[in-house]
Amino acid sequence: MRIIIKKIYLFMIYILNFIFKGKRVNNRHIVAMMTFSEDVLPIIQQLDEKGYQLTVIAQEKDRATLDNLKNVTWVPAGNKYVIQQIKALSTAKVIIIDTYYLMLGSFNKKEGQTVIQTWHAAGALKNFGFTDHQVDLQNTKMVEQYKQVYDATDKYLVGGNPMIQCFEAAFGATSDQFVKTGLPRLAYYKQIDAKARQKELKRELGINKKVAVYLPTYREHKKQNREINTQAFEELLPNYMLLNKLHPAVADTHQSQLDIQTLILLADVIITDYSSLAIEASIINKPILFYVYDEQEYERDRGLNMYYKAIPDKFKAYSEGELLNKIVSEKTPWTALFEDWHEYTTADSIDKVTNYIEELMVKK
Repeated sequence: MRIIIKKIYLFMIYILNFIFKGKRVNNRHIVAMMTFSEDVLPIIQQLDEKGYQLTVIAQEKDRATLDNLKNVTWVPAGNKYVIQQIKALSTAKVIIIDTYYLMLGSFNKKEGQTVIQTWHAAGALKNFGFTDHQVDLQNTKMVEQYKQVYDATDKYLVGGNPMIQCFEAAFGATSDQFVKTGLPRLAYYKQIDAKARQKELKRELGINKKVAVYLPTYREHKKQNREINTQAFEELLPNYMLLNKLHPAVADTHQSQLDIQTLILLADVIITDYSSLAIEASIINKPILFYVYDEQEYERDRGLNMYYKAIPDKFKAYSEGELLNKIVSEKTPWTALFEDWHEYTTADSIDKVTNYIEELMVKK
């Protein structure tokens, strides 16, 4: 049934393509489809400063982040606004995306248009795309729908060679599609003194303890994350405070309201599982523990890649008790993880990305 519904939706996009096919590509117009502002907003802000005409398709909750940008037009995300979305896409010289957008499976790119995928992560430890165990590779209709969407992407921003390997396996991307600018979401970490910023944040927030931050990914089939008992944690570790931040797909009102970047900078230790935030935190050498109580189940449902499997067992905990003991003993020898994921990311990665986009804007 889901495949049929998607097929109807894609046919509607096809009709809208026909309606707007007469609109010419505007060499000053860029569309950004923004679900994850950490990845796309730094690019939007710099392109706005350069005077390009930008249309940003985003949720209402992100509208406020665009209010001070003078060259940005906001179009609401969601199927109710698909006509406005396709109208904007039909004239864009460059289209920036950050995740899987079904409409691109039927969007008819015009000559000279380029779609750039930023992706919504610093890396990957779990399977995605065609490597995701939930994708039935024997179902040719399902595979073809996914392939149509993946094939719409022309270029992928990458921070290191491991992500190239992930995109090749997940999307069938080829070597000529990778843009080795580094990742805009990580550039800020390279621009600051992370330890000094941590001290500033603790002073601003009135924190005089060490901070452990729990950043789990979501579970398939709407399964709840296992929570860490904050009271037990802080009783056993009185010199720590515990902050929780769930994946946006399952976020609740009881978690920390600080943004991910602030939490990573604030942390003395990161607790995560199969989340790419472990890779993000590694760019500033944060100690990381992996609370993987459901490793076998997650491997069965979604799949874990070779980079996860290469993580030494000393950094993994399979129960809350084991996790707490690893922290309280302070005997885990912290070593740098994931360094090769950040090979191309520098303090000026945003400049590199926008310069690349500017080259595309004048390309015939």
